[in-house]
Amino acid sequence: MTYLYAGLGIAMLSGIAAMMQVGNNINSLIPLSVLKLNNYNNSPLPSHDRQIMKILYSQSVPDNDICNYLKNSISSPVYDISETFLSTGTQSPSTHKIFSKNCALVNKSIKHRVVITNSSNEAYKYKMFSCYLENDPFCSFEINK
Repeated sequence: MTYLYAGLGIAMLSGIAAMMQVGNNINSLIPLSVLKLNNYNNSPLPSHDRQIMKILYSQSVPDNDICNYLKNSISSPVYDISETFLSTGTQSPSTHKIFSKNCALVNKSIKHRVVITNSSNEAYKYKMFSCYLENDPFCSFEINK
């Protein structure tokens, strides 16, 4: 009987040691998906977004032609109205309903794109989406999937 308990004790200790070894191996693994570098946070774009949001979410925002209003209200940096995409007839390549009535401002020198859409929220008339432009003339969230 003594040998049985001694054998069970050794088996339990070796099982605990094996689990600790597996835990150490898992902790030392390199993650399979590495996060992409975020150029947005390492740029002046967040401060430009806050400047646009101050204007956009004020009480004196017009009901239509919001992009021209924003373009004329922002002194620096200078934004241009985005081109119209032939595939959708709007200033976004997306066919998603949230982008069906939109306008977009682009500054190519700082690689910034701001998409303004109508809001269903009663508190604000508009929603704002923004991104750092990599290679395409539109944001990655505007891609149809």
